Amino acid sequence: MGQGTTHTLRQDHDRLRKKLAFLESALQVAPEAKFVLREMCFTLQRLLHDHRAREGPALQTYAERAPAGEAPSRVTDHADVHSLLRTVNELLLTGMRASMPTTILWLSKVIQLLREQMEEQQRTAFAFLDAAEGVPAGEVSATISSVMSVNEILQRYPQTERVFSRLHVNRLQE
Repeated sequence: MGQGTTHTLRQDHDRLRKKLAFLESALQVAPEAKFVLREMCFTLQRLLHDHRAREGPALQTYAERAPAGEAPSRVTDHADVHSLLRTVNELLLTGMRASMPTTILWLSKVIQLLREQMEEQQRTAFAFLDAAEGVPAGEVSATISSVMSVNEILQRYPQTERVFSRLHVNRLQE
C-alpha cells in the first residue's frame, strides 16, 4: 500500500458522489429519459469498476491489519452495488420491455447503497489506513480540491462561509 492511497480513494469517492448527485438530479427532472439514464449509469459503472480495482489492495490490507475488535467484514468493496448497477443497465438496454418505475427503484437503491458504503469505508477502513500510512487525522478532513463547487465546500466545511461572504462570492451561481 503506497503513500496517499486513501487520498486517491477519497478522490474516487468524491467523483462517485458527484456522479450520484447528477444521476439523482436526472431522475428527478427527466426519469423517463432512458437514453440519458443509460449513459449516466454506464459512466457510473466504469467509475465504480476502476475505483474497485484501486481500493481492492487497500481493503485487503485493512482486513489483514485491522485490530481484533474491528469488524472488517462490515467494509465492502462495492461488489453488490456493481452487480445492482449492471442489472439497472440491463433494464435500461431492454428498451420498452423494462418498466421505468422498476428501473428507477433499482437505480435509487444503487445510489443509496453506494453512498452508505462509501461513508462506512471512510469512517472505518480509511481512518485506519491513514493511520497506517502516518497521515495525521486532522490533515485528511481539511482537503479542499479545485474541482469542488462553492456549495460543496460550504456543505462539507461550514466554517468557510465567512471567507466566501467576505469575498462576495455568489453561491447560487458558483
